Amino acid sequence: MSYEHPNPSGAPQDDGTPPGTSPGADPGRRPRLSTPLRATVMAAATVAVVGVSTAVTANPTAESGSSESRQGSAAEAPAPGGDRRVDPDRANVKGEKVYRGLSREHTEGRVDYSGGPTPPAGGRHHPTWQNADGDVYTEPVRNEHAVHTLEHGAVWVTYSDRADAADVKALKAKVEGVPYRFMSPVPGQDSPVKLTAWGHQLSLRSADDRRVDQFFDAYVQGPQTPEQGAPVTGGRATP
Repeated sequence: MSYEHPNPSGAPQDDGTPPGTSPGADPGRRPRLSTPLRATVMAAATVAVVGVSTAVTANPTAESGSSESRQGSAAEAPAPGGDRRVDPDRANVKGEKVYRGLSREHTEGRVDYSGGPTPPAGGRHHPTWQNADGDVYTEPVRNEHAVHTLEHGAVWVTYSDRADAADVKALKAKVEGVPYRFMSPVPGQDSPVKLTAWGHQLSLRSADDRRVDQFFDAYVQGPQTPEQGAPVTGGRATP
């Protein structure tokens, strides 16, 4: 924006009044802008005021949005098994039993697991794991290989001869083809159905119990896993 000064030289006028002042005007008063210029200045001031008002109004909304985003982030990514965190040192599914202080030593010989649960939930084991890439075995597998698989974060589904055929079929559908799950019969176990992870075991009467899925959610590659991400393929493929 520009306009022509009444006295470009800036020198005093002939009548002694300051530059830019009309003759006879009061020297203490500021010169009045022309009507077009005054309208331009007022319009610019109005735009500036509106801009400031808009910025002040928008700012609380932006901060409120940031606050909501932070709260949303805190509520995201629920832990396996639902909206609670899985504690590897306690029972996370109703009715399960927890076993601590399990040895991770390797041995190629037979291991006596008689002092613990059947099937075993951890302890000394064979250097070769049992494959658990959704493998369903129709005959019992060797405990020493299966325990090694638990160490890699798999869940072992077992059933006794007291399990209903319908339950065995339903369990097979949950295991077959799903990584870090495997299934086999254990004739001597004291419950028709059991789910076992490293240090955790759940006994059930039937496969339609909702805790089956809760156990999978909590312990397939769960925080109890001593060797997170270790493979469950390339090991022993037969019982």
